[in-house]
Amino acid sequence: MTMPRLSEPSRRALLGLAAAAVGAGLAASLAKLFPWQRAGRDGDRPVADKPYDARENDANLSVTGLTEDELRERGITRMTLGRLPLPSGAVIAADPLVQPERPAFTRTVPPGDYPVTLYRAQDRVALAELRIADGTPEHWDLALVPGQDIATLKAGEIFGYPVDAGLGCFMDPVARDAMQRRDAQEQKRNARYSNYYDDVLADELKDSDLNWVMHRPLPEEPAQVAVFASGWGDGVYASYWGLDAGGRMLRLVTDFGVIENGEGRDPRKVAVTAALAALSPAQRRDSARGYEALRCDDHAAFAALLDAGRIAPETPIEETQGTFTFEAIRLDKPAALERLVRHGAPLLMPPYLQIGDERKTYPAYARDLTASRSPQLLAVIEAWERAGSIDTPSRGQTLP
Repeated sequence: MTMPRLSEPSRRALLGLAAAAVGAGLAASLAKLFPWQRAGRDGDRPVADKPYDARENDANLSVTGLTEDELRERGITRMTLGRLPLPSGAVIAADPLVQPERPAFTRTVPPGDYPVTLYRAQDRVALAELRIADGTPEHWDLALVPGQDIATLKAGEIFGYPVDAGLGCFMDPVARDAMQRRDAQEQKRNARYSNYYDDVLADELKDSDLNWVMHRPLPEEPAQVAVFASGWGDGVYASYWGLDAGGRMLRLVTDFGVIENGEGRDPRKVAVTAALAALSPAQRRDSARGYEALRCDDHAAFAALLDAGRIAPETPIEETQGTFTFEAIRLDKPAALERLVRHGAPLLMPPYLQIGDERKTYPAYARDLTASRSPQLLAVIEAWERAGSIDTPSRGQTLP
């Protein structure tokens, strides 16, 4: 099958090795290629001295059993993609454009048609579910392909499929064969044929803003592929079997790493919402007055609120959802920042304001701004850095 060009030579080499291993029937070699650290958007690292815990992803997977109202409270929506034919009972989960040769899971289901449901959060496909039978799973097992051994995993590691085209899928091997035949037909028919995505899938995906489609490779055949966007994009994603108390398979779910602990809302927004909710009505009023004084350079009013303990450097501001320290830097208010530093402003920003490893402190934020801050503000920051520590706690109200 003609594939899109991959962006990194090392990734091309890795996927090439994987395809070669499958083609040669070397499932054990494939297994060694894909134990993968489960990495959230903040780059979580596994605890190397602990074994794999099959329950560590239960909170995410269990949202498939929630009601619509319960999902809505968590910022998650459910949508039905359609029924997927599985005539052989074998299930392949893969990026259909990058590794179509990936083998089916070791477990099989009774041949038949099964509904595919997508769960969306933060405008992304967070989970893809193949519903096999009614019921609520009692436990979840990591879905494996031949040669993978769960005993080799450590905490935070998974076996999953690699994504480099931003897509995942569920399909029967029959549908995989149909895709390969369609690819061969298009190459023979169209001298300008580029690849399966651009020349076949893209038009079908347009109606869903490139997020999902129930793709029929050959119109004259019943084989279909449930195709969907893979969360935040490229990565390695695991699938899990949901089983009842007797070990009966109820569903197969792929987790794309969008939700955390069953919560679909942006954790940063959840944190600031909780912090604002924790303020009393009087504290909210003081925060609003303090922000107005900060914006208008009313130094006397701002100092009075700080000195009286009615606001603090890390008090959240409802209008902007930043802290007073953050807003003093954003608005380039050196006098206010200097006073906040004297009142114990920490160098380390609250987690919801941090971005990756590069912008965790207020000074880093100040230097990262497109418009340079004033020399006066930068002088305050330099003195603050010389005297402070990122471990120094702030006094007064703070975000969790």
